[in-house]
Amino acid sequence: MQLQGTMSSSLANLSFLSMLNLKNNSLHGGIPFGLGHLPRLRMIDVRNNQLQGSIPTSLFQHRRVQIISLAFNKLGGEMWKGPWIVPELRVLNLRNNSLTGIIPPSVGNATKLMNFSLAGNRISGNIPKEIGNLSQLEFLSLNDNQLIGSIPAVLFNISSLLVASLRFNSFSGSLLPNEENIVSNIEFLSVSNNQISGCIPSNICQLTELHVLSISLNNITGEIPSNIGCLSKLEVFYIGENPITGTIPASLANISTRQYVDGTGNRLEGPIPPELGKLPNLRQLSFGHNSNLIGQIPEAIFNISTLETIAVYFNNISGTFPAPTGFHLPNLKQLLLGENQLEGEIPLFITNASKLEILDLSNNLFKGTIPNNLGNLRELRYLFLHHNQLTNEPRDHELRFFNSLVDCRMLRYLEVGNNPLNGVLPNSIGNLSYTIEDLYISDAQINGFIPPVIGNMSGLTELTLGENNLTGNIPPEIGKLTKLQGLFLPNNKLNGHIPEAVCHLSNLVQLNLGDNELLGAIPACIGNLSMLQQLYLGYNRFSSKFPLSLWKMRSLLILSTSQNSIEGEVPQDIGGLKAIVELYLSGNHFSGMIPSRLGELQNLQYLDLSNNSFFGQIPLSFANLISLQFLDLSLNALSGTIPKSMERLSYLKSINVSFNDLEGEIPSGGVFVNSTLQSFLGNKGLCGVHILEVPACTNPGLQSKSKDLVLKVVIPVVISSFLIFLLVSVWIVKRKKKGKSKDVERLPDIKTHQLVSYYEIQQATYYFDESNLIGAGSSSSVYKGTLSS
Repeated sequence: MQLQGTMSSSLANLSFLSMLNLKNNSLHGGIPFGLGHLPRLRMIDVRNNQLQGSIPTSLFQHRRVQIISLAFNKLGGEMWKGPWIVPELRVLNLRNNSLTGIIPPSVGNATKLMNFSLAGNRISGNIPKEIGNLSQLEFLSLNDNQLIGSIPAVLFNISSLLVASLRFNSFSGSLLPNEENIVSNIEFLSVSNNQISGCIPSNICQLTELHVLSISLNNITGEIPSNIGCLSKLEVFYIGENPITGTIPASLANISTRQYVDGTGNRLEGPIPPELGKLPNLRQLSFGHNSNLIGQIPEAIFNISTLETIAVYFNNISGTFPAPTGFHLPNLKQLLLGENQLEGEIPLFITNASKLEILDLSNNLFKGTIPNNLGNLRELRYLFLHHNQLTNEPRDHELRFFNSLVDCRMLRYLEVGNNPLNGVLPNSIGNLSYTIEDLYISDAQINGFIPPVIGNMSGLTELTLGENNLTGNIPPEIGKLTKLQGLFLPNNKLNGHIPEAVCHLSNLVQLNLGDNELLGAIPACIGNLSMLQQLYLGYNRFSSKFPLSLWKMRSLLILSTSQNSIEGEVPQDIGGLKAIVELYLSGNHFSGMIPSRLGELQNLQYLDLSNNSFFGQIPLSFANLISLQFLDLSLNALSGTIPKSMERLSYLKSINVSFNDLEGEIPSGGVFVNSTLQSFLGNKGLCGVHILEVPACTNPGLQSKSKDLVLKVVIPVVISSFLIFLLVSVWIVKRKKKGKSKDVERLPDIKTHQLVSYYEIQQATYYFDESNLIGAGSSSSVYKGTLSS
């Protein structure tokens, strides 16, 4: 039973109290200030509660207290900056709180302090040099803070210091002080995840008691010292994720106590020294992602029975697996050899490593078949065999290795794609573990149908069967995969309709059914998939109208329906695609005018409306597509001019309006500066001077004379004719009135005309675009326009 509530201030009245242990409860509130005035108090341990507020300053002025353990609470504020009067303090554990400020220099007054932990706070500033006064300090943990500056040299002069954990800060400068003699017995030194620079210094050999050295994730350069074997007690050597160059020194093998070696993500080159195979206690050997390691993995390494991890992925390692007698790894959990030049067959005896959890042989040159005994790896969680030359048994129709994998009940990732497997998915695939999250069999020459039993794989979050020879319908059982986030079936020969069961996949983020032979209408219920971000339906045989619901998918980032037979107009609802980045509607039968609300899609980067039947003008709202990079409107029936305002689209790199009915001058700024003739072909009315082979526009002087002619001749003639017609009409009406009774007045029938709003005039003239201007006078302008019926 855990204590709850607050710490009562009446605790300060217990004058004989020497030990207060309230750890591992659910206390909240603050620590009573009066506790620091209890004269006999030796220990206060309230770690692992939910205490808040600041640390009472009285605790830093208690002459007899020996242990203050306040770790794993929610304490905040700064530590007492005044003089610390704690001559008997041995342990100060404040880790995992929310303390801020600096480490006060007066910490040096706690001269008997042996254990000092501030890990997991928000302490900033430098480590004060006064910490060198802590002559009995054994354990120092300052990791996971915001400390800066260099590591003070005085730390390496505290002969009692055994552990210094400084990782996850922003320390800079060199790893060790530039002193010839370092008097240190330190056993554990971790400065990973900082900004330490320079080389691994030669005086590191003076740290003769060092068991653990972790300097990963810094800016350390140069080579691993060739005499690194001088650290005869070193068990853990982590130097990964630094720009360290050179070769792996053979002297690493001089240390028989070595257990963990990690040089991942450096710039090492050359072969792996065979001497490393002589380390009898080695548990981890990691030199992955160096890119330039060459040669074979020394056979002796495959006989180190203590090994748990071999990771040399992403290099240029070559060769084959050793003979069965040279493979004895009973404790191996991770074998990561991906992204190399390994070849030969995957041996059956690989299952002798019965504790394997991760097997990665991807992106190599392995050939032969996938072993049928992988089911013996009962602990296997990740199997990566993709991107090799693995095949199926020539006489087998089905891919029988799946039958064995049924026994891997902990399997989560199964990736065997990009191999010429050339087989059919067996029904046993439905018996694979429900723990499988990712099934990747793309580009593997898979034939036949998608087995309906695939719906049994209820744990799947990603299913990738693209670029195969799959035929038949998409089985409706796929709707049972309710955890699915990615469904990828492109580049197959699937036919029939999209089953409405797909709409049951409410967690779907990516749906790719492109490049198949699917037909009929796109189900409107896809618009209900509120989490969908990418929808690829291009290169199929879809027809009918596009569902209105899909134009309102506010989370959709990519929509591709190119090369189908979809018809109808694109509605103004397209403005509902608020997040859309890429929109591909080319090669369909879309018609009507391009909706002006398309200009509201300010995240849009790629827009392809080519090869449809759009007509009317390019909307002026296109000038609002501020993120647009690619625009293709070719092969339509668009008319009018290219809006000059599109010059302002600063990110636009490519535009194609060829084969339309556009006219007028091609704008000369923005993307149009570097455009070529191919972008404007097939528009007889376009003109311009900055693109070769496009006719120059009419002389502006002649255009001005034409406008004058309209103003001076045509308009007066039209107005005069209208006035004459009006006068004649009035005269005729008056003549008719005289023939009627004077006592009966009768109004003439007046024909009413349609009222036209200012908005309709705007639409008819495309917002008074210059291409519709007839003439301009001193007080107004005259435009032409076509009203919608």
